[in-house]
Formats: sequence, C-alpha cells, structure tokens
Amino acid sequence: MSAVQESRLRGDLQSLSDEQLAHQAQEGCAASFEELVRRYQVPVLHFLRRKAFAVNDVEDLTQETFLRAYRKLGHYRSDRAFRPWLFTVAFRVALNAARDRKRAEQARPMEDLTIEARPSSRGKDDPETHLRLWSIAEDALSEPQFTALWLFYVEQLSVREIGCVLGRSAASVKTTLFRARKRLEPFLRRFTSEGERPGSPAGTITTGKEA
Repeated sequence: MSAVQESRLRGDLQSLSDEQLAHQAQEGCAASFEELVRRYQVPVLHFLRRKAFAVNDVEDLTQETFLRAYRKLGHYRSDRAFRPWLFTVAFRVALNAARDRKRAEQARPMEDLTIEARPSSRGKDDPETHLRLWSIAEDALSEPQFTALWLFYVEQLSVREIGCVLGRSAASVKTTLFRARKRLEPFLRRFTSEGERPGSPAGTITTGKEA
C-alpha cells in the first residue's frame, strides 16, 4: 500500500465511530483496531496511572489492556458503546495486577518491604486546581468511589456505563457517587472560590446523565 493510500485509509477510519471500528476489527481489519488504540491509549494510560502503579507498570498494563481487548473482541457486541466496554477491560486488568502485587508483597519478608510513594500532583505550586482535587480524592476515597468519580467526570461515562465497568447496578453507582461527594465536601469547600471546573470532582453530580 502506498503512502497516499495509507493516508486516505487513516482519514476514512478517523471518520468512523468507535463502534464501527470495533465491528470492522472483529471482521479482521487490523487498521481499525489500530485507530481505536490511537484514540484510547492516553485515556486508558491515565486511568491506570491513578491506580498508583509505577510508570513502567502503567505502560505495560496499558499494552496488556489493548492486547486483552483484541483477544476478546469476539465477545464485544457492536450494538453497545465501545468506550465502557474498553474501560471494563482496563479495570479488570488493574484489579488482576493489584491482586498479583498484593500476593507478591505478602510473600516477601517484612524487612524487605518498602513504602512506595504514589505519583501525586499535590504540590502547593501546582497551578491546576483540579489536579490537586484529584490527588485529594485519591487519598480520601475508597477504590470504588474514586474509580466511579473518575469515570464520571474525566471519561464522561454515564451512570449505567460506569455500572457496566464496576459490575454494579445504576442505583449502586449513584449511591457510590453521592457518598464520594459527601466524603469530599470538607476538602472541596476550600476550592469553591475558584469555581467548578469540568473534569474535576468539584462539579455537581446529577442522576440525569443516564444515556
């Protein structure tokens, strides 16, 4: 295939929806899956990074997510949204990695254990308030609460889609989001003068975003 043909193919693929690309990938179109990787590589990496893995681990887990997604494409239903399906794969990859890490740490002698610092953006000189908010949320919330909040605000998934990722009902997700907000309220008050920002947990959680 010539460079011109490749450029034209990329342009054609970029005009397709995630679901159309996934369907073509199921039919054996490698270029369609490559386009999906291009679209979601950074969002998936950021999602996994918030699971407190080391940078090298995150890169490996991102690759593992897409490898697993490619192997499981046969199970994907093209009449469903692709984005939550992919984040379900990423979430399960993260869970498996966390379990493996915990088992490895439990198998090590206590004197060999070291405390690893989580990547954080909490420095007082950090110009981005929403990054500080997410760092606070990471420390203050339980794992399901933080994951639900991240998927809701950063990935813009609906309550139902988050339920698919976490394996919970929509009602359970609403409760989780509500409790996360209540838990963060004391921390959020100090930022109210800066206004609510898209992509941060300072925004108001509503129950209407269900589509």
